[in-house]
Amino acid sequence: MSDHTHDHSHSHSHGHSHEPPAETYSAQLVNLKIDTTQVVGLNVQNEPQEVAKLFKDSSLRYQLKPVIKSDADEQLILHIPFLNGSVKLHSMILRTNGGSYCPRTIKLWKNARHLDFDNINESSSAFTVTHPQVGVPYDEDDEIPDELVTESDFVEHHLPKHTFSGVRCLTIFIENIYGDEEECHLHSIELRGEFTELTRDPVITLYELAPNPADHKVHDQVKYRVDY
Repeated sequence: MSDHTHDHSHSHSHGHSHEPPAETYSAQLVNLKIDTTQVVGLNVQNEPQEVAKLFKDSSLRYQLKPVIKSDADEQLILHIPFLNGSVKLHSMILRTNGGSYCPRTIKLWKNARHLDFDNINESSSAFTVTHPQVGVPYDEDDEIPDELVTESDFVEHHLPKHTFSGVRCLTIFIENIYGDEEECHLHSIELRGEFTELTRDPVITLYELAPNPADHKVHDQVKYRVDY
């Protein structure tokens, strides 16, 4: 179990969007563009390879296991980098616990991998969402099925595109939950948007041709002899 000690006096900064939410589609899923080997979870009970399984592809959408759980208390930070590119995020779809372990206040940052529990309260979030108490209905002592095929457990949070463009790494901070269990449970995170692969500018190298001796020939001075 990892140590998780930090100041619990939290600042509340909210991002506001005046854009009407646009419908998103499964074809906009960018989970496969996430560098899952570099996903970092802070204050998480699970092993890193399990945390990476939060970001399922469409074929595994209804899988419930592994359940990702916070450790010392209910708070949890996730750093989610993308593979060799950036994303204009449209929405974040969460499948969480629907009871006492359900997250409530969730804050988002872009390109802020330096954040941890020592400094996250000193940084204003780019956007804050209030997640409803909706999700998979089970208690810790219940047997969790491997899959649960229902759409009612998924909650989509639309994000302001102008704020979440050029995202190379998304940071999610679950600040609190609905219950008093001091443990947050997550089943999946779906990110939808537009991925742009980073392309390198062409490198133009100027090569000096092998010197031509004729170009560097020192011409002898022509001496004229004048006979009188």
